[in-house]
Amino acid sequence: MRLKSGYVGWFAIAIILATNLAVFLDMPFLRLLSGFVFLAILPGVLIVWLLKLNRIGIVEKAALVAGLSVAFLLFFGLSLNNFLLAAGFKTPLSTVSLMIAFDIVFVLLLIVGCTVNKGLVFCLANPHLSRYEKMFLIVPLTFPVLSVLGSHIMLTTANNTVLVAVLLLIPAYVASACIYNQKFPERLYPVVLYLISVSLLLIYALRFPHIWGRDVHAEYCMFQTTLYNLHWGIVEHALLDACLSISLLPTIFQSITGAGAQEHLFKGVYVAICSFTPLAIYTISRRYVGGLYAFLASFFFISQSTFLSAAGSARTNVAIFFVALAVMVLFSDKIDPVKQRVLLFVFILATVVSHYSTTYIFFFVVLFSWAAAEIISIKYVFKRTMSLRIAAFFFVVIFIWYAQLTDVAFSAGVSFIRDTLANLNNFFLEESRADMFHLLLGKGLGYSVLSAVNLLVTWCTFIFIGIGVLTMVRKFQGMVDIRGAQLREPDFLKTRFEVGYLTMALACAGLLLAIVLLPYLSVGYDICRLYSLVVVVLSVCFVIGGIVLSERSGLTLNSCQIILVILLSYSMFVTGVAYQVFGAQVSVILNSEGDAYACEYIHDSEGCAAKWLAPTIKKNSHSHVSVTDPFGGHRLLSQGIIPRYRIDDYSLSEYGGVREYIYLYYTNTVMDKLVINNTMCNMSKYRGAFTGYGRVYDSGSSEIYKR
Repeated sequence: MRLKSGYVGWFAIAIILATNLAVFLDMPFLRLLSGFVFLAILPGVLIVWLLKLNRIGIVEKAALVAGLSVAFLLFFGLSLNNFLLAAGFKTPLSTVSLMIAFDIVFVLLLIVGCTVNKGLVFCLANPHLSRYEKMFLIVPLTFPVLSVLGSHIMLTTANNTVLVAVLLLIPAYVASACIYNQKFPERLYPVVLYLISVSLLLIYALRFPHIWGRDVHAEYCMFQTTLYNLHWGIVEHALLDACLSISLLPTIFQSITGAGAQEHLFKGVYVAICSFTPLAIYTISRRYVGGLYAFLASFFFISQSTFLSAAGSARTNVAIFFVALAVMVLFSDKIDPVKQRVLLFVFILATVVSHYSTTYIFFFVVLFSWAAAEIISIKYVFKRTMSLRIAAFFFVVIFIWYAQLTDVAFSAGVSFIRDTLANLNNFFLEESRADMFHLLLGKGLGYSVLSAVNLLVTWCTFIFIGIGVLTMVRKFQGMVDIRGAQLREPDFLKTRFEVGYLTMALACAGLLLAIVLLPYLSVGYDICRLYSLVVVVLSVCFVIGGIVLSERSGLTLNSCQIILVILLSYSMFVTGVAYQVFGAQVSVILNSEGDAYACEYIHDSEGCAAKWLAPTIKKNSHSHVSVTDPFGGHRLLSQGIIPRYRIDDYSLSEYGGVREYIYLYYTNTVMDKLVINNTMCNMSKYRGAFTGYGRVYDSGSSEIYKR
């Protein structure tokens, strides 16, 4: 189907008018709905329209629209923020200033777009579905509804039946779609992937009424601080200052949509953004292995724990989204080279301002990919996808943003490299590696049989990826696009890989190996986060590994079935439903009891205590508050919006370090426990720290003491 430029123009005008009407008349539901479209869709639609990206498919367009919208909000929001601050305007992120600025720039984009576009410019797939296709979509369309319903029931009654059902129904549907792939319409794969992504992300976002996770509490505190000031700036001279994805971005959404439940808005923004990442993975993989295997590769990415907890690991997942878009654009053969380079630079910039750690790792992948391609070019002739110019641009942006403008992140990166090298002498010491490394070796497993099966399945995914990468290397002249290739490409390959993709895959596989071999790497950076990042490139290698293994194993199962056995088992262990089915209550998603639940769940009374204490701490620049463990600090960060440097973790176990105030939460007061080194300990042995303190606040589940 083709749309004339006039249709795009009328769509833009309708959204602009509806949003202005809803915002300035403060019409709650319409403001939320139209405001979301105004911010998350309209900028990307106008930019894609302006660039006239006619040759790319609808799935690639959808991913680009989402990515360019978010990138636009980051860069335009930052520019507007700094310009108005320099002009003496103290609240550049207020609703009025944002609406006026967005209206002006959108109208300008609209005028330019209508000028440069003539005739038929927007090519879309036929939106009409056959009766057969509608039947296939009935089940996945229920997934988001079941996720919301199941989360609500779990929250109010602690009944996990609906959540368990949807977590079992999703892999069952994936299996049926693959087994009956001859009848399953290929164009429905991305639709199903999107619905599955939204469903799983909603479960993790809605499980608790408040913010939950680890780093997300500090991220939410940054958002609230920016929202309170109505401008972005260096707040704490800390690492999070460099991450616009958790400060500037949600503030813009809040100012325009005016959402009442700000914690739900914060989580919802990242659910909406990150649900498009699997579409980028699908687009990348489909280019090489076709629709069915691209579907499996994308579902493998969806099954990563870091992706599932997108609402609780915001900056990491936004940065991974931009990495996926950068890889998708870099290896697209349907985008003009000049536009391709512009889009690549935009997504690199967006990655840099989203998350420092992800940026450093992606920069290493880019640098290694370029260097390895240069070595290969000595012997072979091929099309260059990676250049020194890209690597140099990447480094310059990193240096300017991290070293010159936000300062701390660059020093932290240099220190991390230094500490990694300094700890090489601890290579053979197990204590020098993270707990996750020990679990991967089968040590400290909670449930002997189930955990052993989980470990086996996890290692199978590693083996599949390893086989896929080694196959690309071993069959270099059959699987890689070089001039004068002598071997015929394998039957499962739709088109040959670029040399740049091979070198990227080698870099990603090398990072996985390095984090196992180098002691400090596994301590300094979470293995799960690294795995989710490199899987952007290695998902297709996972599928290729399964195909090659099925061809060599002599089993009666075909390649799709072998991949499904491992993939679906892996997915069910990651979500925790496999444990739940066999009576092991390990997942906080599916259970409302246990130590993990007590630490993660934030009671309203705990939030009230944090809010009660916050004004006192903020008013006195010398006041600090002690907590028993990081989970107490989480509540002060996200509920009280108390700066992190005013909170002392673990100070209760170090009697001399206790500050003016002590904050206790549910686990401390009701369960009489605290967490030390990831282990639940009794509070009684630390009661000596309360000597000289009087209780000044008691809500039943939270207490505050003052010296």
